[in-house]
Amino acid sequence: MIRHQTDNIRRRDDVALDGLSFMLADVQDNLGAFLTGLLAAYGWPAADIGVAIAAGGAGAVTARLLGGWALDRLSSRRGILAGCCVVTALSVAIAALFPGFWQIACVHFLAGGAGALFSPLLAAISRQTAGDDGYMTRMGRNESFNHMGNAVVACSMSVVGSTVGPLAPLWAIGGLAGVSLLLVGVLTSRADAGEVRARDTAPDMAKGRETVCVLADGRLLVFLTCYLLFNLANGATVPLMIERQAAFHLGSVSSMTALCVVIAQATMVPVAFLIGRSAGHRPRKPPFLVALAVQPLRDLLIISSAGWPTICAAQILDGVSSGIILVLFYAVLSDLASNGGRRNLLIGVGLAAGTVGALLSNFGSGLLASAFGFNTAFLALAGSGIVVFFLFLLAMPETHEMQISSTTRAAPTGPLHQRPCAEQGR
Repeated sequence: MIRHQTDNIRRRDDVALDGLSFMLADVQDNLGAFLTGLLAAYGWPAADIGVAIAAGGAGAVTARLLGGWALDRLSSRRGILAGCCVVTALSVAIAALFPGFWQIACVHFLAGGAGALFSPLLAAISRQTAGDDGYMTRMGRNESFNHMGNAVVACSMSVVGSTVGPLAPLWAIGGLAGVSLLLVGVLTSRADAGEVRARDTAPDMAKGRETVCVLADGRLLVFLTCYLLFNLANGATVPLMIERQAAFHLGSVSSMTALCVVIAQATMVPVAFLIGRSAGHRPRKPPFLVALAVQPLRDLLIISSAGWPTICAAQILDGVSSGIILVLFYAVLSDLASNGGRRNLLIGVGLAAGTVGALLSNFGSGLLASAFGFNTAFLALAGSGIVVFFLFLLAMPETHEMQISSTTRAAPTGPLHQRPCAEQGR
């Protein structure tokens, strides 16, 4: 009977996480795009649209930095997730009803922050509901449903937006946030279970030193730099493809956008699922290097042709690259946090670094494309991808082997390995 109850609880959490990953994908990833379309339809100047959208990025960076820190100290994850859903729904409603400049900028800051917390919250809940052994499998499944939701919902909203009007996708995003709020209620109390750590009884000063020690780990700094540079190399590729399509009148921009989203997201679904199932017992570095090598190849392919077959091939490569990295991101940070803790803080800092990289990518590539043409911008993105590949190859150690060895023998003390905080404090 007890085993039957345990299975029911696990199944209930799995269903809730599947639904949340599917529903919140579009809320998290596409609100800015649909808001841009709405403001453009209202005749806003490009500069004002840029500021309003940038406000969402600033909210995302702020929320991920503070949210990761808070999730290591708070266990009321269902309450925080429900609050984020409410904030998103209210922000979307205000943006739709009162489309003034300051209203849009403020509510997009709030909505961007709330949406940015969905990923670390679902990661923290997945850790508690699936346990250490099932964590990476669960994260791969989360990413699969996330990409499936992006593909399905984005296409549906594109159709709705073109037939009903630009306000329709915004109201739909608010509705998805409302449905997600119901799914939060399906989660069991395991989602709020406290994370048991050996050092929870340490004084506050010792915990502060431990946090500084974890954040100063050389491996973490290398990985965060690589993740920022990957997003710098990858973030602007699709927007540039769409801008090139419009500038040279190469075909329907809306069809191009839908094609890019659907092909990449559909490719990520099986890739993320398979990587998640294998990440628990396989090294991180080889597949990560494969994903990093694919990204500059994709940019060079895009330079060669703007035809549909080339675009499809490029987006398949994007799906492979991003599908691998988005899952292994959590695996590497989990490895690095295994001794010092602060897993949620590391995830928040990592996601914030990725957001900064994507913002810089769009800003810098836009300037390059305006001054020197699209091919120059794509070459710069490819160059950034090559730099991050060699940085990861030469400077990043294998964290999975490090995690295994730390449980069976003393942790290594070489230049690329950080000694435990307790040892450093002696």
